[in-house]
Amino acid sequence: MKAIGRWVYDLYNFFFDLRVNPLRHIPNVFTQFILMFYLSVLWSAAFTVWAGNTIYYGIGSVAGHLIILAAFFITALVFQDAEKNGHLYGKQVDPTKNKTVWDLEREG
Repeated sequence: MKAIGRWVYDLYNFFFDLRVNPLRHIPNVFTQFILMFYLSVLWSAAFTVWAGNTIYYGIGSVAGHLIILAAFFITALVFQDAEKNGHLYGKQVDPTKNKTVWDLEREG
């Protein structure tokens, strides 16, 4: 019984702890937060639609289950991409690099 509780705890940490899940490879903390926020909205909407479709049989039930399956795959793709290309997320842009200088003497 203790092993099952530990497994649930580790599974929870894998999905919701930014120090453990694959989003830890993203250097920008704000980007990590935004991705977790979007994933939480995705899962909330998916479970809401699924719960609403549980009263239906057939097509409605299939649609609800497909939405849960799609949310699972979207989450897996985000985690996989963050693990592989996390260093590309939230790159700091040099604000002086694309700076436009307005020279009034030449343009006026």
